[in-house]
Amino acid sequence: MKNRVDWTDERLGSNVYEDMVSVLISRLHPQAQRIDGAGGDKGRDVQVPLPTGLEIFELKSFTGRLDERSGRRRQVSDSLRNAAKHNPVAWYLVVPINHTDGELKWFNDLAAKYPFPCIWHGKDWLDGQMASHPELPRYYLEGSNDEIVGMMREINQEQAALTRGVTDLIDRVRTLKDRLNSLDPHYEFSFSIQPNGSVNITTHPRYSGAEKDRPIQVGGVFTFPDTEDGKQAAQALQDSFDYGTATVVPSEFVKNFSIDAPAEFGGNFDGGELRVGGAIDNTPLADARFALRIRDAQGAIKAHLPLEAKERTSGRRGIELKLEDLGGVAKVVTRFDVSTHHAKINYSFHMPDRSLPCILLPVVRFLAEAKEGRGATLVLNGKEIGPPMDLPASTPNVEESLKLLRVLDDIQRISGVYFPIPQSLTDEEFESIKEVHRYLTSETNIERWDYVSFTIPRASLDSPELQQLQQGDSVPNLVLRNELVLRLGEDIFNLGCLNRTYASAKLESLTDVADDSGAADMVAVKIVPGDDTSASVSLM
Repeated sequence: MKNRVDWTDERLGSNVYEDMVSVLISRLHPQAQRIDGAGGDKGRDVQVPLPTGLEIFELKSFTGRLDERSGRRRQVSDSLRNAAKHNPVAWYLVVPINHTDGELKWFNDLAAKYPFPCIWHGKDWLDGQMASHPELPRYYLEGSNDEIVGMMREINQEQAALTRGVTDLIDRVRTLKDRLNSLDPHYEFSFSIQPNGSVNITTHPRYSGAEKDRPIQVGGVFTFPDTEDGKQAAQALQDSFDYGTATVVPSEFVKNFSIDAPAEFGGNFDGGELRVGGAIDNTPLADARFALRIRDAQGAIKAHLPLEAKERTSGRRGIELKLEDLGGVAKVVTRFDVSTHHAKINYSFHMPDRSLPCILLPVVRFLAEAKEGRGATLVLNGKEIGPPMDLPASTPNVEESLKLLRVLDDIQRISGVYFPIPQSLTDEEFESIKEVHRYLTSETNIERWDYVSFTIPRASLDSPELQQLQQGDSVPNLVLRNELVLRLGEDIFNLGCLNRTYASAKLESLTDVADDSGAADMVAVKIVPGDDTSASVSLM
C-alpha cells in the first residue's frame, strides 16, 4: 500500500504516535478534544462529544503481540475501566496490531463487561487512514516540514515571475499551494496576489484544536511612550495576547518582532506595522444561553435581556466573548480571567437607522432600568456569573424614549400595521400618535367638543337626522363615522373606522360646495353642541 507506515520505526515513539493519531482523529471528527495525559488522562487520549453521547479513543503504540506477559492487556483493561467512569456510548482501542483469534476473544470477553460497544481499530485500519491522509506520516516521520519550507521559498521567488504574466503566476502559485496543503497536517494555506505583485499567505486550522497542537508564537521588542496613544497601543497588544483580540500596532511603536509559525511561515523582522488577527475559537457553545440582568438593591430582577454569542477569542489569560441581543442593538463584551476567575463586562447600544419598535423595546427598557444603586450581571444558563457591576445614573431622556416606543408598539400590535420608527417627529405628528393610541387602546373615549365641520353628498340631506337638523331641532345621540388616520411624514396609515356619538347636536350652517371644486353635488355641514357638549368615541 502506498504511504504504508512502518509502525516499528524507531522514530515512532509513543509521543509521536499519539500526536499523529490524535491529529488523525481530529481530522475525522471535528468535535474531537485531545486530553492532556500529563496528569493522567483517565482512560481518554481523545474524546468526541456527540449529540448521541461521548465517544472515547484510547491510543496505544504497542507493536508485536498484545499478551498478558508483557502487561499490555492489563494496561488496556485499566484504560477501559477508567474510561467507563465517563459513561461513554462507545470506546475505541487504536493500536497498530492486527489481533489474533486469541487476542480478539480476550478483547471481546473484556468488552462484554461494559454496557457500551468497544471497538478494536488495528493495523489495517491505521494503514488505510494513513493512506487517505498521507500528509500525516510525511510530516511526523519523513521530515516533510523541510519540503514545506522549500516550497515557501519557491512561493517567495514566484513574486518575481510577473514577467511571464499574471496568469502564469497564478497557475504556478496554485500548484505550490496544492502541494503545500498535501503536506502540513495541522494547517491549510491560501494565497492571494496583490496588484503590486506581492503574495499574501494565510493559514487556516484544519481542525478544531490544531492551533494548540501546533501553536503560532509571536514575540518582539516594542517601544510604547508614556502618551495616551502609546498607552492605548500597549494595552491593545497586551489584550491581544491575554484574550486573543485583534489589534494593530503602528510602526512607530515596533522595534522588531519575530513569528514562529507552521512551515517556517515567519521569521525575524525589523520594525514595520504589526497586525494581529483575532484568535477566534469556533468551538460550538452547546446549549449556552446568555443574558444580561439588572437587580435592584433588594435583589429583585428589574430587567433581563437575552443575548446570543457572536464571537469568542481566547488568549493565555482568558477568553473574550462578544454577545448581542436578539435584535442586534445591544453589544456586550465579556472577558473571563481564568487565573482570577473574574469577569469584566462592557456593554454598548447602537440604535439602527430603521427598526421596528418591538425590536428596540427590550433594549430601551433595559437602559431605563439601569439606574444608580443597581447592579448588572451576566447570566449563563440561568446562573449569574461573578459579582454585579455598579450602574451609573440612567441615560438622559431614556424614559421619554421608552414611552414613545411602547405607544408605537401598541399601535402596531393592535392594528397589524407595522412601520419603522420615525427618525424625527413634528409636534403635530406626536399629538397624532397619542390620539391614535388612545382610540386603539380604549373601548370608549368621552370628549368635549365645540363644533364639527364635514362634507357630505347632497342626497344624504334626506336622512332623518339631517332633516331634523335642518328643521332647527337639537338631535340627540347623532352618530358620525370617520377614518382613524395616522400621518407620519409622507406616510398615511388608515388604521380603522371611528364611531363618534354626539350627545346633543344642532345645525350651525349648511353651505353648497363651490362648482369650481368639481364637487357640485356636495354640501358642507357645520354642527355645534346642543344642551350637552359631550361625545363618545369608539373604534368600530
